[in-house]
Amino acid sequence: MPRLLSWLTPCAVLVLLTSCSDFDNEFAVQSANTTIEVSTDGTAFVSESFDILVKRAANYGGVYVDIPQRFTDASGGTHWRDFKLAAARRDGEDEYYSREHNVPGRSIYIGAEHCKSCSADLPTGLTKIQIAYWLGRLVRQESDHEILFLPAYMGRVHGQAAKKTLTLKLPPGGTLRPAQQNRAAAYDLRRSAPNEILVSIPAGKGDRVLPDIEIEYPAGTFVTVTSGKRVQLWLSDHFLPFLSILGPLIVGLVAILKFRPSWLVPAPLITVDAKVTESISPALAAYLFRDWKADAAKAAFIASVCHLAVKRTLRISSLGEEAEASDLLAKQDRRKSKAGRAKWYDLPAATRLVFGGIAKEPSVGDRRRVKNARPDVRDELHRTITEEYQKIRGIDRWSLAAAASILVLGIAVASFSGLFLFSAAISGLLLTVFLVVAMFRHPERFPVATGTFEQFKQAMSLIVGLPMMAIVALVYIGTTEVISEQWPYLMAILLHIVGVIAVLAMLRIPTAKQRQIRNNMLVLNRYLRGEIDGPAMSVECYEHYLPFAVALDIEHRWTERFNLWQEGQKMDAYAPDWLITP
Repeated sequence: MPRLLSWLTPCAVLVLLTSCSDFDNEFAVQSANTTIEVSTDGTAFVSESFDILVKRAANYGGVYVDIPQRFTDASGGTHWRDFKLAAARRDGEDEYYSREHNVPGRSIYIGAEHCKSCSADLPTGLTKIQIAYWLGRLVRQESDHEILFLPAYMGRVHGQAAKKTLTLKLPPGGTLRPAQQNRAAAYDLRRSAPNEILVSIPAGKGDRVLPDIEIEYPAGTFVTVTSGKRVQLWLSDHFLPFLSILGPLIVGLVAILKFRPSWLVPAPLITVDAKVTESISPALAAYLFRDWKADAAKAAFIASVCHLAVKRTLRISSLGEEAEASDLLAKQDRRKSKAGRAKWYDLPAATRLVFGGIAKEPSVGDRRRVKNARPDVRDELHRTITEEYQKIRGIDRWSLAAAASILVLGIAVASFSGLFLFSAAISGLLLTVFLVVAMFRHPERFPVATGTFEQFKQAMSLIVGLPMMAIVALVYIGTTEVISEQWPYLMAILLHIVGVIAVLAMLRIPTAKQRQIRNNMLVLNRYLRGEIDGPAMSVECYEHYLPFAVALDIEHRWTERFNLWQEGQKMDAYAPDWLITP
């Protein structure tokens, strides 16, 4: 755990640093100009230029330029267009840049690179930021005409006191849609040339959501889109929403498979399955029958002692807790004798563990008190039975793969929606809470360091590391703005986080095989009581099921049935060699 915290703490510091930039105090946008050239294939080449005043010597080192890729048409349909960066410059020279995703499109950072050996500050004074890029096809078909829709650029550019202008260079034959002409309050449009429109966005105090510009053209103006390209455009329009719902759909599928309806569940057993009974230990049967309650420990121990007896590994004086054991199978016989090895390794691990506990007890003559061994093996016996139960379950690779897939989908949605750091802060906060709760509930899972220095590091990780992670996450969450378009995807990311937790929690649900084994124990209980038919009674059958009868606490009823059968068969008195007689 200290290593985990030592890795998470720098990540948390990085998250805090990324939220420290105060643009309005460090920079001011003096002017912003954009030129958009639309080709006859419907794509556009865009060049933007920003005059930025650097007001402080100590500053963030660069600015973010938002590139819109997600457009909404008049009917409410959403369209996503490709983006390809052509150039990023500062003062006419190629500049360092990095890309980040967002719901409306991309955010391109242009400025000094942040690293240990780099100077991250821009010099004070006026600097020019330039960016050029291509946008994918911006044309859609509407009945007998084509619509060129252009994004409302620079609606969210910092420095609202600056006036912004756009020059649109368009193919001939276009007509501005009337609805756009009535929005003078948002921006002013006028034709500066036959195929050129000049758009002026007035200065404002706050970010504004500006309407898109739509220009109507006759059909056939732009290059016809092939059916394959049309499918590709449709997929790109719905890619992020599809990722957002895919994770919850996987969770629902896993839940359906785990909580199967009656027509998917195998028919319940109506008779004892001998193979199922032979595949588990009597100790596990005791736990399954009692639904893993505390009183199952004693029954599991006594059933294991009985199992040792009927397998001729020792002899016992009775089937109760007060029994005494003798004639234990010697260790050298278990190792060297072929019959001894076969007899020993034929026993389940839980049964062998109980034998080892009895063998360690001091003997009086040739006898050992069975109950004296129970406290020494109780915890280890429970662990061994749990491991046996988990082996029956096996590795639930489908559920693990589902959890990993949901996690990857959540990361993809967070990355494409521009909420990666925000989601990381939420996940870090949840992880911190989970670690604290787990420490209080299961302190044994977090071993204490031995050395003095190691104990100091562990204490600092707990006292400083965890609170620091929580504070950094809360500060970032509280100071980061989530725009309206990001809220649906933030909800989707939270659903993905809940989905991963839910799928991992469902790993504790018994599998079909585990449920079948427990069902077989319930059926076996009815058979041992004589309520249903089952294997024909015999001495071998009696001894085989006697440890299970002890595990189910009905050994007296099972013995009564055996005695009645013995009388009916007119057999001699039953005197097993594993029972110590006076």
